[in-house]
Amino acid sequence: MSETPDVDDDEELAALREQTTHGDRLDEAANSAVSAAFVDTIVDELDAIDAGETQKTVSVWDGSVAAFLHALETHPEQLETVGADLRAALESSADEPADRSEVIRLALRVGLKEASPETFAALQEGVQQHAVKQL
Repeated sequence: MSETPDVDDDEELAALREQTTHGDRLDEAANSAVSAAFVDTIVDELDAIDAGETQKTVSVWDGSVAAFLHALETHPEQLETVGADLRAALESSADEPADRSEVIRLALRVGLKEASPETFAALQEGVQQHAVKQL
């Protein structure tokens, strides 16, 4: 008796090949939900901030968040725990204790990363491109 490959095995192999085949950056950019123009705008905005044309301050009007942040400041050990948790979620580390501003920055980034990974990737790409321009 001759053995014939199982059709399911062939389909599984094809699916595995598809999952492990990687294109180049142009392929990834074309498939991205975020356009290159969006990344370019992020770079332009970073340039404007560096030039003093745009503020880097962000304001949020939210009583519950304000109360939470005040409570964290009143309990520095809890502030540091939240900061460490947020850093871990971003696979980041810092030697200095967390402060209010860092917790807000990290929380915003964690939220973007979780809710809109493509947009977060665009932010990372824009920051990288901006940094390279500054060299």
